[in-house]
Amino acid sequence: MKTWSPKDIAERNIETYPFSGDWQRIFGQPDIRFSTLIQGAAKSGKSTFCAKFAQYVSQYGRVLYVSAEERINSMTLQQRIKLCGVTSQNVRFVHLRDLEDIEKLLQKGGYRFVFIDSVQHVKMNVDQWIGLRKKFSRRKLSWHLVMQMGENITKYKHEVDVLVAVKDGIASVHGRYNRSTSVQVFNSNQPDLFERSTL
Repeated sequence: MKTWSPKDIAERNIETYPFSGDWQRIFGQPDIRFSTLIQGAAKSGKSTFCAKFAQYVSQYGRVLYVSAEERINSMTLQQRIKLCGVTSQNVRFVHLRDLEDIEKLLQKGGYRFVFIDSVQHVKMNVDQWIGLRKKFSRRKLSWHLVMQMGENITKYKHEVDVLVAVKDGIASVHGRYNRSTSVQVFNSNQPDLFERSTL
């Protein structure tokens, strides 16, 4: 097994996303394979956060949004897309609950980002996700997992780069790329931006 010196590591060229504005404040400038866990109770704003984020990152490549909870003809999904200003043709929604089907899409879709909303609806355990991530490790693929509180999420927390806890419309973000911060998820006046939390 190859080993690396401090000099080797310091001189490696690490590709990052040049996030700006609110998203830079939230995530910093993460590496291109970064992962997030978005957790919270039902109806807390997790999917709204993800929809806004999917629209933002679509400028960097194709986004696969696995809407496992809501069908494509769902009124709530349609309303969320409109509210959050999701207009990019790079964002592709699909209603799937089978990991094999998700894997097939990832193999041929040329995606840079994948959102799984939610993990419990595709019945994916942490070992399955680690295996899936390893299978696509040579690709510049960034993972974003949605989970409800009360689920067994402790192991997932140790495997991702950024934790996003959503409660009552406030997203509290803690990760490896930036200082901890809180943002208000629901902001209908400017659906592509967030309002600063006063908490």
